[in-house]
Amino acid sequence: MRGRGGVGLSVWDQFFSWGALPGHIAYAIIAVSYLLTNIFWLRLAAVVGIALEVLYFLFSGSAVWPSIAWDSAFILINLVQLGILLRDRFSLKLSADEKAFIKPIVGDLDKAQIAQLLRTAEWRTLEPGSVVTTEADPVHELTFICEGQTEVRVRDQLVAHVGAGAFVGDVSFATGVPATATVITENAVRVLAFDQAKLKALCKRDEQIAHALYRRIGGGLADKMRVATGRL
Repeated sequence: MRGRGGVGLSVWDQFFSWGALPGHIAYAIIAVSYLLTNIFWLRLAAVVGIALEVLYFLFSGSAVWPSIAWDSAFILINLVQLGILLRDRFSLKLSADEKAFIKPIVGDLDKAQIAQLLRTAEWRTLEPGSVVTTEADPVHELTFICEGQTEVRVRDQLVAHVGAGAFVGDVSFATGVPATATVITENAVRVLAFDQAKLKALCKRDEQIAHALYRRIGGGLADKMRVATGRL
């Protein structure tokens, strides 16, 4: 005899029954969400999957109310976070300087992620002779040069000039070591200064932002290595 909710069916028959199909779809979507690296699509997939799971519980004849209650809470949390991401996405307006910084990585990040990235930084205009980093001192910021020129000194010897499109403090950010050189502005320099602690925390939360940023930094480090090798 086959009762409501598949009572009397074998485990095999219950697993492959039409009534179990919504549950399979729900869990498949939830599983896919774990494979996503973009936080927006991850949360959206989670909401859809968990919502289908709730419907499966309700219409399968075996509603598990504690599970439904917790699923509803998870849906609400993700909907709130999706709202924040959508707000960031639609409110983002980039200046010309911000576009110059974002351009190399814009294909890897959506607008919400770009907004989160820029919130860890502030724009500054440095006067000529300003010290950006001091050799052997801790570095608390990752500085991106948008305009202007700086000189790089190691043991008080001029070793290079660094200008627009380059990072200062990238070695420290990537490795945690103190400044490997003293960097001083030669003229008025426009920079985007990232708070290292905030930026590292963001990278821990969002793997896609971390990948895009470290790839951007890695390209600059490779250029610096080529310059250093050429001086040997």
